[in-house]
Amino acid sequence: MTTETLLIVLAVLALFLGLLAIRFHVGLSLMVAGLVGIVLMRGTDAAVSTVANQPFSTSADYSLTIIPLFILMGVFAVHARLAQAGFDLAARVLRRLPGGSALASLAGSGLFAAVTGSSVATVATMARVSTDAIVKAGHGIRLAAGVVCAGGTLGVLIPPSIVLVLYGVVTGESIGELLLAGLGPGLLTILLYGITIVLMVLVGRRRRARENTVLEREPAMAGGVPSSPPAGAGLPEAAEETGASGGTRQDRPDLFGFMLLVVIFMVSIGTIYLGVATATEAASFGAVSAFVILLIRTRPPRWARAIKESVTEAVGLTAMTFLLMAGAGVFTYFLALSGASTAVVDAVLAADLEPYVVLVLCLLLLLPLGMFLDGISMILVAAPLLHPILAGYGFEGLWLGVLIVKVAEMALITPPVGMNAFVYSGAVPEAGLGRVFRGIVPFIVADLVVVAILILVPDIVTFIPELSSAK
Repeated sequence: MTTETLLIVLAVLALFLGLLAIRFHVGLSLMVAGLVGIVLMRGTDAAVSTVANQPFSTSADYSLTIIPLFILMGVFAVHARLAQAGFDLAARVLRRLPGGSALASLAGSGLFAAVTGSSVATVATMARVSTDAIVKAGHGIRLAAGVVCAGGTLGVLIPPSIVLVLYGVVTGESIGELLLAGLGPGLLTILLYGITIVLMVLVGRRRRARENTVLEREPAMAGGVPSSPPAGAGLPEAAEETGASGGTRQDRPDLFGFMLLVVIFMVSIGTIYLGVATATEAASFGAVSAFVILLIRTRPPRWARAIKESVTEAVGLTAMTFLLMAGAGVFTYFLALSGASTAVVDAVLAADLEPYVVLVLCLLLLLPLGMFLDGISMILVAAPLLHPILAGYGFEGLWLGVLIVKVAEMALITPPVGMNAFVYSGAVPEAGLGRVFRGIVPFIVADLVVVAILILVPDIVTFIPELSSAK
């Protein structure tokens, strides 16, 4: 790569980051930056031809049919109140555990993230509701911030995951096997997040108990009247885990709705595992089953309105995803045209570093991207570059995919650049960015443990696809 080409690449990257800094749409930022780069390298005619053809060639792939189908399935499920049924059941089952309201909010955030495929959208939607419920249950706003920001990242691994689908599209890995590979790490992440919440609540209770003891001793030593404990301190468990309504009992959970949610999961993901259907066919089965359930759960006079709202929302989410893909297609074409992608891969391979050193360095490159991009955008930008480098060192493709996707979502909550934290602080201004990051830190530790376990025990990623008959 010549010096002139290198300067053009650096200028285009600076333009891209500048557009993101002024909050230009990510997809359009990628497209404009790539377009400028092509103009500088090949002229206007080549740029016009690329803009005319590249978006179509990027999106006109049959395997991408799975994206609008999964989105439609999720939207139908939400409008059929199945996600709410899952959240209510989780709140009912977990209410007697330490931090039951926080655990239920984690489940709700995970369900919403799996439906929308976007951590940022999940945080923006769940921030106010979950924070009010957790704080009302007697916990601090720091715990609420950590739960909502970290919970938004769960949908990246729990099928159906749009991010894993896109990773499969841009790298050529089997989409069906990637979806199954995310199950083990996803459940492991949920387990460690849950343990983190329980530990945070127990530590908070002990700290409040010590503070109460000190407050009781000080007036006694001074011969005064003991002061009242701080609000929310030392509350008994039943009072601490009240629901949003303020009562100690919750309404009867929607077990039928939860069963229907399980049916959709089995229809869409179970058929992939059994080898009965490809990923695209399974997505269509899931969408149809979710549509039928929407009709069952909605009164006939509201059918037209429910269907219209669902389709409108699904079209909007699909259009946003495909705009990102079109922009990434133009930008990736520019990088290929300049030879930058090939130069980076060759330089890394020629450095003759230890494979796991290269792996860690590549994963660390994802963390700063969390300041500007959401999970989908990060995968579209970074996966075409990182996957060839790491695959060249002999790492298994499915394992790489899950690991890269996991760290990409982790970047969204990593200080000082985590986008989820900024979104949460905007939705809940009284939290303050400092308290938000302090609430997130324990969940980052949990994520680091998950990543370490996945590196040390790759079978957690691969054992389900190996047992399955996925196509």
